[in-house]
Amino acid sequence: MKNIVAITVFAILLMTGCGDEQSTVGDSYYKKGEYKKAVDAYSEYLNLEPTHIKSLYNRGRAYQELGEFEKALADFNAVIKEEPTNTNALLSLANDFYYRQKDFENAIFYADKVIDYDADNEVAYNLRGKAFQKLGKLTEAMEAYNNALSVNDQYADAYVSRGSLRLYQNQTSRACTDFQMAKSLGADGADELISKYCD
Repeated sequence: MKNIVAITVFAILLMTGCGDEQSTVGDSYYKKGEYKKAVDAYSEYLNLEPTHIKSLYNRGRAYQELGEFEKALADFNAVIKEEPTNTNALLSLANDFYYRQKDFENAIFYADKVIDYDADNEVAYNLRGKAFQKLGKLTEAMEAYNNALSVNDQYADAYVSRGSLRLYQNQTSRACTDFQMAKSLGADGADELISKYCD
């Protein structure tokens, strides 16, 4: 009887160890940009641990990279079902799914959920601002960009976003100040914005 128990415990440990290895293998494939192999590795691990948050989330990110947005959405929702306060999954829904699909109301809804759980999430504030701007709610957009920068005054993307809104509002001088700040913080595309609007 003791031998059966020992063999069972050993088998469980072996399966769990292999699963952890598959999750790590998935991470390695993801980092290399081999998203299909990453999905396969995460899926193999999820066969053993179907509610493993990290693997569900990372598989969702890999599905996104493959353009399989419905599968990504299913994984992010599975993460939220298991862990409703998971701000990474909520932010992925807001930004990578709803904003990308031009469903700006839902992007705001999920960005707000992130802020409810993490009031210092500058990415959520910035996304909220971009969604409001797309909806033509410019006052709310400016407030969101300012909130992002009050949380983190080194967040380059918020300077680009706020500068773009200021440009739209014919505040070119203030927009250029934001673009210059974004450039000093290493923002992608800041040089192009400065060349186009500020020189």
